Amino acid sequence: MSSRKKIIISVIAGVVVYVALSIYADLSKVIVALGNFNWMYLPLILVLTFLNYVFRFLKWDYYLRFLGINISKKVSAGVFLSGLSMSVTPAKLGEAFKSYLLKEISGVEISKTVPIVFAERITDLIGLIILASVSYSAFRYGKEVLFVTIFVISVIILVIQSKELWLKLINLNFSPIAKFAGTLNNLYESTYTLLKLKPLVMAIAISTFSWFFECLALHFVLKGFGLDLPILLSVFTFSFSTVAGAVSMIPGGLGVAEGSMTGILILTGIPKAIAVASTFIIRFCTLWFGVLVGIITLSMYGFKINKSEVEKWRE
Repeated sequence: MSSRKKIIISVIAGVVVYVALSIYADLSKVIVALGNFNWMYLPLILVLTFLNYVFRFLKWDYYLRFLGINISKKVSAGVFLSGLSMSVTPAKLGEAFKSYLLKEISGVEISKTVPIVFAERITDLIGLIILASVSYSAFRYGKEVLFVTIFVISVIILVIQSKELWLKLINLNFSPIAKFAGTLNNLYESTYTLLKLKPLVMAIAISTFSWFFECLALHFVLKGFGLDLPILLSVFTFSFSTVAGAVSMIPGGLGVAEGSMTGILILTGIPKAIAVASTFIIRFCTLWFGVLVGIITLSMYGFKINKSEVEKWRE
């Protein structure tokens, strides 16, 4: 399936989700709620979202330096922001497209840098779980999802840190695996290096700090509707919903993130129309704004990209 069709399908899926939520909350009331929103908050909300990208870029650049990949900050930023164009993919794994860009620019093997995207997603999830756990007192909901997710992530990290287990797997007398032994070894070595204690702790700290900005953005979305609620509620609502969307593996978490966010807001006593309208605004200012930033950056930097490769990374 072509990338254009995939994007169209993602947009249609998003529209379906938003229409369904609008019908659920009464479309006319949602429109009224959006009309009553104080749009003076929008620039602040977008700035907070972009600050998340800035600090996530710092993590991306830190990983590059840690693996000994030295490119200019400008190029590094261009590659990172371009990757946001692939945000509407399962768990954002389409951002592995950044590895292709790096190969085109610096000749670094894709197998060496793809683990950076994996490490980004793992540490993003841990950072979001930390935020959800810290703010759990504001809304005691979803602890099972948080516990299961952190358990699975912990197991993955422990398995990756066992070189003995990896060597047994790679030495299996199984021709399909042996055929790609060199590539798999590159993937493993980079992943093993990135998930060592020092870079892991550093990346988790950056992730926790960076995602807090988008949680804060939701707080100001609610303020735009005249709701003066505790920041902890916004932190839990956004972080938990984002985790739920990520673990669902649905492109962009469409439906799951929106449903979780709307549901939590309604359960706290916020009217349905305002809960749905708040979800629309924060998702536009985070998910879809990121995709737009990625597309614009990709166009501005003018990377020489083979169209067939773009199609492949969007699959």
